[in-house]
Amino acid sequence: MKDRKKVIVRALALLVFASSNAAPVAPLAAQDAAEVESASAHFLEMADRHSAEILKISPEFASQLGVGEDIAGDGYGGRLADYSPAGQRETAALAERLRRELQTVDPDALSGTAAITYEVMIAAYDLASRQNGFGIGPASTLGVMQPYATDQLFGPHIGLPRLFAAQMPIRNRDELESFFARIEQLDEALDQVSRQLRADAERGAAPPRFVLENVASASRDFAMLVPTDNPIFTGVAPRIDALADLSAGDREAAKQRLSSILLFDVSPAMLRYAQTASELSLNASNDAGVWRLANGDEIYQTALDNYGADGLTAEQIHDIGLAEVARIHSEMDAILRDEGYSEGNVGERMRLLAANPDYQYADTDASKVEVLGILEGYINEVERRAPDWFTSLPPQSVEVRRIPPHEEGSASGAYYTPPTLDGSQPGIFWINLKSMGDWPVYTLKSLVYHEAIPGHHFQASSQLVIEDMPLIRNMMWFGDYGEGWALYVEALAVEMGLYEGDDLGNLGRLRMELYRAARLVVDTGIHHKRWGRDEAVDWMVEVTGEPRDSIVREIDRYSVWPGQATSYKIGMIQFQELRAKAEQRLEDKFDIRKFHEFVLSTGNVPMGVLARLLDDWIEEQDRA
Repeated sequence: MKDRKKVIVRALALLVFASSNAAPVAPLAAQDAAEVESASAHFLEMADRHSAEILKISPEFASQLGVGEDIAGDGYGGRLADYSPAGQRETAALAERLRRELQTVDPDALSGTAAITYEVMIAAYDLASRQNGFGIGPASTLGVMQPYATDQLFGPHIGLPRLFAAQMPIRNRDELESFFARIEQLDEALDQVSRQLRADAERGAAPPRFVLENVASASRDFAMLVPTDNPIFTGVAPRIDALADLSAGDREAAKQRLSSILLFDVSPAMLRYAQTASELSLNASNDAGVWRLANGDEIYQTALDNYGADGLTAEQIHDIGLAEVARIHSEMDAILRDEGYSEGNVGERMRLLAANPDYQYADTDASKVEVLGILEGYINEVERRAPDWFTSLPPQSVEVRRIPPHEEGSASGAYYTPPTLDGSQPGIFWINLKSMGDWPVYTLKSLVYHEAIPGHHFQASSQLVIEDMPLIRNMMWFGDYGEGWALYVEALAVEMGLYEGDDLGNLGRLRMELYRAARLVVDTGIHHKRWGRDEAVDWMVEVTGEPRDSIVREIDRYSVWPGQATSYKIGMIQFQELRAKAEQRLEDKFDIRKFHEFVLSTGNVPMGVLARLLDDWIEEQDRA
């Protein structure tokens, strides 16, 4: 790919040559530079148009991003996507049309951000095309791999309540009316996904039985909530009370209206949704892997490629995982011996350590509040040290919140949601506090560094402030970069001194790295080697020493989200390799702050793209 700066420098050099030699090449060179700039500008206009087309059929996504109606369409805040089988076909058709249009672009005519954006878009579109070709699950426009119409992690029974409770802006009367317009469509959205779920089941592509049972249970529990205890109500009612352009009577009427919708529309729809999942579970397979689906091996390789395999096969990833587990076990063994734990394998000793009451929080509401405060304290400490390792801190704040209790039974241990583009919502680090036994005191630091700062929040916030970043780039997520970065900075925290004098905290970090290495083994075990659910659970419990209930939730996650769990460790290895390459070539010119600035300034890209950009960056640093 031609870099814009190189093209312009070449054009200026030829102009100087022409002024002294009267050669006709000068105007042609200048014209080349102008043409490249024009082609890049036209391409970025196309990229913006593509993002608008995608968001028009994904209004919930538009709300999460915080874009205006000029992009996502008039009144989009009051609409929901079409989740029906027909809606999925429409989404797939749009994805294919956008991909064909992108293929008409000459990438060699682009420079700078446009050139990088083309590479990112073509990678995402090609992956979406491969996924949509299987004809199951939700259709994709940007290459997000999900094989099932719904599961315990994804679907309107999870995503829409979260959207309503925490992500939709409700700052005035108009936004409140948009909220009501949307929530009144929630029952239809649930019914639409039920139809898609039944259609997939007829094609032999229903989720595993244990997944369907989980969906049924979670949906039924949600439906049985008293409206005022519903997380939508508890999340929205305080915002209604804060509306200055409503009278006290109007605010009370709005809350009554919301309670009525939850009771008479949403709860019955959730019960129907639960009934569909329950009925389908009776004839569903209990095999966890996608190998049981038609084209299962191809589906899995597509998933691996989507999450950064970069040519690696499932067998190769499995072997990398086994090797990394052995290495990390060795480092953990040394610390455990120093702490007086020398008997048994690493997993057994980690279980003994976790059972030590000195390292446990009480399973009480007060302790859960205490943990949220501790996490906030760790965030503050990273912010204090960060200037020695990063050129700037993100302007957006990050908050720590507890995952709503109704989601805890099926949700992962922790996750992060990024700030909106318009700044109306902060970054949020969510933690699952269902069982305090999942979080011994020495485990919390690495969790903060991964999910909040300098992990996901630094990466997501840095991308939001890149001035010439096309919107479509903020709509994409490449797990090898995003999760790889978050795991890379977990290890960076040791260099930052965040574990100084805290060997147990460092053991907690290694525990999490072990977790990610073990994921390479169990993900490929489930979907490639045809391990059963119990076999995968048993292996991971033995290797990590984690509580069985926690591991069951994790294995269930890998079962419905094939490949995603591999992105963490594969991406981390790639980040470490790129840094080592830069250090080796630049020697005393290497500046860790500038390296991190470079990595974050590209935005979320496939690691293969980042590797190519690194070569240019190294050359620039070497000349400086």
